[in-house]
Formats: sequence, structure tokens, C-alpha cells
Amino acid sequence: GVTQWYFAEHYGIVGILYGLILSFSLTVFWGLPVYYMYKSKRLA
Repeated sequence: GVTQWYFAEHYGIVGILYGLILSFSLTVFWGLPVYYMYKSKRLA
């Protein structure tokens, strides 16, 4: 969302790709582990 808009304004089409990569990376390497830890503590 926000990263695509920000990078698109500054870098154009390449910025959109960078924003998508950054959003995906944050989701996979930060969001999913945090969600998993939250769910596992809730079940225990």
C-alpha cells in the first residue's frame, strides 16, 4: 500500500516494483512470524 505510493512518486515504475518487494518482505519476515507467535500463545 503505502510503500508503493511513496516509491512510485520518487522512482516511477521501478519504485512501484521496489514497493511491492518491500511490502512482501515485511509481510513474510515480520508479519507472519508475529501472527504465528500470537496464535501459538493464544492456543497454549
